[in-house]
Amino acid sequence: MSDATERLKNLGILVPEILLPREGVDLSKWAVIACDQHTSNPDYWRQVEQTTDDSPSTLNLVFPEVYLEGGDIDTRISVIRESMQRYLADGLLEPHGPLAVFTERFTRDEEPRRGLVVAIDLERYDYAPGSTSLIRATEETILSRLPVRERIRSGAPLELPHVMLLLDDPDDTVFGALEAVRHTLRPLYNTDLMLGGGHILGYAVEDEPALEAMAAPLEALADPVQLACRYGSDDELLLAVGDGNHSLASAKGVWEREKAAGADPETHPGRYALVEIVNLYDPALTIEPIHRILFGADETRVRTALQNVAGESWDEMGDSAAAIERTRGAADAFCVVHRGGAAVFTAAGDDTALPQERVEAVIERLRQEDDRITVDYIHGTAELERIADEGGGVGIVMPGLERELLFPRVVTSGPLPRKMFSMGESFEKRYYLEARRIH
Repeated sequence: MSDATERLKNLGILVPEILLPREGVDLSKWAVIACDQHTSNPDYWRQVEQTTDDSPSTLNLVFPEVYLEGGDIDTRISVIRESMQRYLADGLLEPHGPLAVFTERFTRDEEPRRGLVVAIDLERYDYAPGSTSLIRATEETILSRLPVRERIRSGAPLELPHVMLLLDDPDDTVFGALEAVRHTLRPLYNTDLMLGGGHILGYAVEDEPALEAMAAPLEALADPVQLACRYGSDDELLLAVGDGNHSLASAKGVWEREKAAGADPETHPGRYALVEIVNLYDPALTIEPIHRILFGADETRVRTALQNVAGESWDEMGDSAAAIERTRGAADAFCVVHRGGAAVFTAAGDDTALPQERVEAVIERLRQEDDRITVDYIHGTAELERIADEGGGVGIVMPGLERELLFPRVVTSGPLPRKMFSMGESFEKRYYLEARRIH
């Protein structure tokens, strides 16, 4: 093991054995979007099926969460296992490691969002409130959401990453160092991504100079003196979950059971989980609120309840699109949209909770008062507006989150309530490309 690899391991980061499709596989059909996207839009996933057209695809290896409420969970998991075994037996997936993958993802403009695919040590990750672990959650983990996700992972021969971890690196020390050596990195893939996902390139970070380029700045960011300066605490937080919180928590649960059953922590690959690290301050990374659709709720009741957050500071509007536009990018404004109208609210000042937390508290109170009310979480406003305008539910466009507040908030107060923010809109989410053996 190289010096840089060993130092990275001390930071909870493993340089993993990466598997990629063999030459000749159409990567534009192989790569599909993260399984936790478009959970209220089965039409999207039908388009994915049509696009892949029976070609080798990660669609056969993951469980789109739009289908989690169906009655065929066991069948779907069985098909996933069979597909993984078949792809391995047929030599469709080939080893390209050990290495990390430096990614460039083009979605909105000419500047790519940069990422780094590695495996993280689940022994250094803890999602529990009050955790002081090196890697932790930024949002509340709903334990009831874990069992079926653990079933999907448990016993699976492969994992594919859609978890994205945030790095608090305003000076761009890690990705700046990798940019400086990018011309030396071996290309791994270069492909368009289906259904508006943009384009992605991947490069191998595998030799000692390149690994050193990532190890040295990561060590500096994890230095206790730097941490104390940034957060006013000797808390060792280095990486925080941006996307895929419940998938990573499920990986942790599976590992804990395997370890208790006798798996060797020194050699078992299930101790680690594939993720992509991105810099919270990457210019191409947008931090978007995750919006809410309430089903079974009366819009008047919802709006009245939310006046407790805004007081008298709200405006009636007839055009939902105009209401949404007024709140775009605002950290204290949110709106309710429904068939035939909308209302824009400005959150009143509060020193104890963020506006997002206060809106979520209202939603939870409404659900406790009326068990007929259910909620879904929507990335981007187009789908939310469509559902609301069709009379399918009451939409709540949530306030934005200022990125500078995220890491200090996690250090001082622990995870935010669930689904408070998203790294980009749905089309910018991670697409499955790489794989790794876990059993």
